[in-house]
Amino acid sequence: MTFRSLGLGLALAAALTVPAFADGVSNAGFETGDLTDWTFTDGFVDVVTGADDAVVTPPFGQHFDPTEGDYFARLTAGSDDSDFSAYTLLSQAFELTAASRLTGDAAFLAFDSLPYNDDAFVRIFDGTSYHLLFASNVAAVGDFGHTPWTGFAFGRLEAGAYVLEAGVRDGLDFGASSQLLLDNIQITTLGVPEPASWALLIAGFATVGTALRRRRTIA
Repeated sequence: MTFRSLGLGLALAAALTVPAFADGVSNAGFETGDLTDWTFTDGFVDVVTGADDAVVTPPFGQHFDPTEGDYFARLTAGSDDSDFSAYTLLSQAFELTAASRLTGDAAFLAFDSLPYNDDAFVRIFDGTSYHLLFASNVAAVGDFGHTPWTGFAFGRLEAGAYVLEAGVRDGLDFGASSQLLLDNIQITTLGVPEPASWALLIAGFATVGTALRRRRTIA
């Protein structure tokens, strides 16, 4: 394999690919330490470095650290004590110029017990309908239970305008307010080779370049 062939492989590989990260969600990992670029319910959404579930007696509960970086968003239910159906909300409108995949992590911490069925969700609105990415409630995790950090994904978002929205609601009683945690939101352009694929692609182009050079030499 010659340096010329390797250079040809690199150039062709670069020409056939696109950047790994598309335009999309800003401050997606909350690494500014605040809620810059997000729309949120004042007083009930914050950015934290850690959180704990509701279990305060042995064997104690679970501590949640960020899944990436130093921060994550925490939504606390109970945005309006006069309307138990109101969700604490965190959202951001964004646009994509190429087909992409959206991923992220969420966790639900129940600070309540049945029949007060606090619930939470993460979803995408595409201008026509909502697509649910994550959902949980007290009935699913048990009284004062929780989910672990749970990865979610939307496999293919076409170019266009979207809204990413997360919410948590207090079920019937105001005071025992459950939480939704959100972190590590990433939008990746589809069609980008993985690192192993890059190596195979470059090696393939280099091999073709070497073969063409040999044929020219023989001729």
